[in-house]
Amino acid sequence: MRKFIYVANAADDATSYPVDSIRNIDTAAGKLHIYMTPARITDVAASDATDLITLSVGADEKAAAKSVVKAVCDPYGDKFLVLADDENSVYLTGSGITAVDSITYAV
Repeated sequence: MRKFIYVANAADDATSYPVDSIRNIDTAAGKLHIYMTPARITDVAASDATDLITLSVGADEKAAAKSVVKAVCDPYGDKFLVLADDENSVYLTGSGITAVDSITYAV
């Protein structure tokens, strides 16, 4: 069974991806950027486009990235992994995630 991550910025702004869609995670000034294989492109993209999820994580970006990777790679954890849900104020335990800044889809 595949494992999925879930991120919600608001009631009408949420997404879920299979974890094998994660292409990269990087950090910058209290932010965690998670790059995903595009979800909405129906044709072959001319460039190496990605979807981007930007999360606020506080001062320890490395700890946040480590928590996300650990949760995603845990074979015994939930198959529907909530990373950040602003609508219900639910965030990955121990990750330092405090908010969803944006969900940006490749075009």
